[in-house]
Amino acid sequence: MEIQQHNPPHPGGMIERTYIEPFKEVTAASIARELGVSKSTFSRLLAGKSDITPEMAVRLSAVLGRSAESWLLMQDNYDLWKARQAVDTNKLQRFDFNQVA
Repeated sequence: MEIQQHNPPHPGGMIERTYIEPFKEVTAASIARELGVSKSTFSRLLAGKSDITPEMAVRLSAVLGRSAESWLLMQDNYDLWKARQAVDTNKLQRFDFNQVA
């Protein structure tokens, strides 16, 4: 049985809600500095305008915790959900490999 998440958050929004908003002294600029990326790069991620790449996943793992794999999985879940909303599969049929000679 496949479990589908409804409207999963973009990882950037989760980062903002979990690692920035609850703490008065934590800013996007301070985390960007620790990640070794520009503030604009990190701000695009927080705004959902850019995605977590493998390199960013390794950086996030080192700075915020969680495994790099979990960061990438979160991005994959979000991307897959978006694709399912956009792709019309109604006219597609499963290929029958039993019919191949």
